[in-house]
Amino acid sequence: MHVNVRHKLGKNLNIIYPGEYYVTGKDELIGTLLGSCVSVVLHDPVNKIGGMNHFMLPGKISKNDIFSDDNARYGISAINQIVSEVVKKGASRKHLTAKIFGGGNIIKFLNMSGKKSLIPSDNVRVARLFMEIEDIPIVASDVGDNYTRKIIFDVDSGKVYLRKIQGGIVNEILSLRDEDELIHNIETKAGKK
Repeated sequence: MHVNVRHKLGKNLNIIYPGEYYVTGKDELIGTLLGSCVSVVLHDPVNKIGGMNHFMLPGKISKNDIFSDDNARYGISAINQIVSEVVKKGASRKHLTAKIFGGGNIIKFLNMSGKKSLIPSDNVRVARLFMEIEDIPIVASDVGDNYTRKIIFDVDSGKVYLRKIQGGIVNEILSLRDEDELIHNIETKAGKK
C-alpha cells in the first residue's frame, strides 16, 4: 500500500512499493526505491497527469506473446495498468512520454549452475518493448549498473529526481529454487495457484 507524506519540496509525496502503481492529476510527487525492479514513469505534459509503477518480474519478452503470458502480469500488467489509469484520469495517449528507471544488478541472482540471472535486464527490456509496441516515446532512462536508485517524480513539472546509492542495499544470493519460490509466492498472493 502506498504511503503519503509531506516532502521537503513542499508537496505530498506518494511512496509506492513493489507491485504498486500510483496515478494522479494533482501537483504532487510519486517516489520509490529500486534495485533490480523497474519503474516506468508516464507523463502527459499538456494535461499534467502522470503515474509511476514498480514491478519485480518481466514475464515473456517477445512481440508475439508479450500480452498472452500469465507471468507477464508482473511487468506488462503493471505497465498496462498505469497506461490505462493515466488515460482514465484525462491524459491523452498522443502526449504521453515515458521514463524508465531501475534494473540494477544489486542482488546476485544466480541460477543452480551459478550463472547470472537476467531478471534485472529483462525487466528493462519488457518496459522498452511495451513502449515500442504502444508507440510511447522514452524520453529518459537510467537503468542497469550496480546502483540502487531512489526516484521522485514531480507530476506537475514532469521532472524525475534521481539519487543513486552505490553498492546497493541488498547483498544476497538467490538460487534458482529461491527465485522459483519467490515467483510462486507472488503468483499465490495474486490469486494464481
